[in-house]
Amino acid sequence: MNKKAQATAFIIAGIVIVSMIFTGVYFREQIFNSLTKDTLAEQPTISQIEKVKSFTKDCLQESLDDGTYEIGLKGGHLTIPAGDFPPTAYNPMTNSLNIFGSEGLSIPYWSFLTPNNLEKTQIPSKQEMETELSNFVESEVVSCLNDYTLFKSEGYNIEFTAPKVAIEIGNEAVIADVEMTLNINYKESSQTFSKFKTISNVPLGKLYARSLELFEYEARTGFVENFTIETMVVYDEIPFSGVDFECTPRTWLKSQVVQDLKSILALNIPTLKIEGTDFVIKDRKDEQLIHEVFKKNEKDLTVSLMSSPSWPLMVDVIGTDSEILRGKPFTSENEAARFLLPLFCLNDYHFVYDLKFPVLATLTEDDYVFQFPFVAVVDNNQAKKNKFLVPQFEEEQQICERKDTTLKVTALGVAADGSTVALDGADISLQCVFTECEAGITRREGNTYSLTTQFPQCLGGKMTASKNGYHPSSFEVDTNQEGLVNIPLEAYYELPVEIIVDDEGTLRTPYDTENILFQFENEDQEYFTTYYYPSTEKLKLIAGNYHITATLMVETDRGFNFPEREIEICSEVPKRGIGGIVGLTETKCTQQTIDPIELEAVVAGGGSTTWSADRRVLATSNKITLYTYRGKTPNTFEELNNVYTSQGQFSKNMRNPTFE
Repeated sequence: MNKKAQATAFIIAGIVIVSMIFTGVYFREQIFNSLTKDTLAEQPTISQIEKVKSFTKDCLQESLDDGTYEIGLKGGHLTIPAGDFPPTAYNPMTNSLNIFGSEGLSIPYWSFLTPNNLEKTQIPSKQEMETELSNFVESEVVSCLNDYTLFKSEGYNIEFTAPKVAIEIGNEAVIADVEMTLNINYKESSQTFSKFKTISNVPLGKLYARSLELFEYEARTGFVENFTIETMVVYDEIPFSGVDFECTPRTWLKSQVVQDLKSILALNIPTLKIEGTDFVIKDRKDEQLIHEVFKKNEKDLTVSLMSSPSWPLMVDVIGTDSEILRGKPFTSENEAARFLLPLFCLNDYHFVYDLKFPVLATLTEDDYVFQFPFVAVVDNNQAKKNKFLVPQFEEEQQICERKDTTLKVTALGVAADGSTVALDGADISLQCVFTECEAGITRREGNTYSLTTQFPQCLGGKMTASKNGYHPSSFEVDTNQEGLVNIPLEAYYELPVEIIVDDEGTLRTPYDTENILFQFENEDQEYFTTYYYPSTEKLKLIAGNYHITATLMVETDRGFNFPEREIEICSEVPKRGIGGIVGLTETKCTQQTIDPIELEAVVAGGGSTTWSADRRVLATSNKITLYTYRGKTPNTFEELNNVYTSQGQFSKNMRNPTFE
């Protein structure tokens, strides 16, 4: 039972959440700090007014982004619904799940049982989420604007009304329409603004809809509870049902059973998978863990279910009031059996459980997270039949059905020499605001390959073409009038890879103890790929400019052991007595012990560089050679820290890829 892996997952999640908070604070400070007195004085007056407008829009964007991410982390809620009840020893659960402890992130349960076993749901409707987001943005914007204090100190006269925010949640984005009268007067110029609009490109609506489907499936089938029962049967630590031939009946401590069950649930619940989502099955026997929940495949979506040993678990063993769970001697009404029983020892045990425990469902797409917890309930060794009512997700307006504009769309494959050729069998789709409309596939039309069909009218729509062997490409279009649309697609090029390590001036192939990760980010298109030595066979690239990052890890069978050490931490504190009262400080130092660390591998090199991949070279080459830099293997805390601070030096020695 790997409790360490579970704890690590929650620590990482906590770091992400804290990082988001500090990032928001940092950027808010940057908004103010960037508007220095000198900058304000240098620009023309009209630019100064635009700065106020830009500052306002930045605050709106920051507030909307913060709200959309927070509402996703909290299951569609920004505040805990009313009706909470305090935890007790008998009932440690409330109407929300505290992820990390008493000071951690609290997420309202989508379903739970009250102390008197009444079924309750707290599933927000889409309209409720929009209302909560509107209120959140209105409050955060006012805080971010800070009454335009900085601008007023520079001679601005600014008046504004309280913002009124209308939120619209779509599948792929969240739109905020803001009404706020803003009067700006600076020197001889003045201007008034009344409406603002900002967009957060996150799939909140989509993940909310998929979450509803997942919750409905769980409420209808009880697949989590049924899996729990099956799991309890196969673990010897959990007494369930069986027979043994020991003369002394087996016994279990109920408190230990509870602790073991917590660990077992934490280990096994994450093995449940959702059909059509992004996951890998390592063993064919694990296919029984896959459940068909969604109506269509969601390959870009990751769904995970989680339990934690630190979360509450309520266990009631029916008919047992003591701490000790004990098997009992076998008895029979059959005369022959009764005669034979004294000749050998036979005990049977059968325990009936009532269980209540939290499960956290997390849906992730493009680094956006939507998660919701629910309480799984086992009643008398059976999955409890739920009667939860689920709000219906509001159907979007059927944009795709209103087709009245004819367009001819051609997908153009870009050849090695830069010329283009029309592609057969390319998938064409149109995204209008939040709705994606499948248009069709390019086929032979006269002497070329294209798709001529009707599209819904849309201003600023995104037309996308995709085909195997090519990187998908999108083109912004207005479909309010007939015309032609050409979408170029860059071809993928797959090349065998040779790795060369620059070992402080000596070029060599990697050692068996070295693992190297290369990351390629295309700066011209939305394309990102990786190459990992020694497991990846080929590198897939498209033409364009890249930012390359390499990380070289060294591992040994014995690992790397960094012993316990003492460090001195110094800080400024108020002086004692009258000196502290008047603001005087002194330096105070304390000794702190750093526990020993054992690592299987350490970073010993890497670097980064920019590089241009020529289309013709990619097409005609038989091999690509990647280079990275190797520094000194760290053996102490100080050397380990120096590796991370030396990445810039590594990059100076980083060579660009070459071709053969």
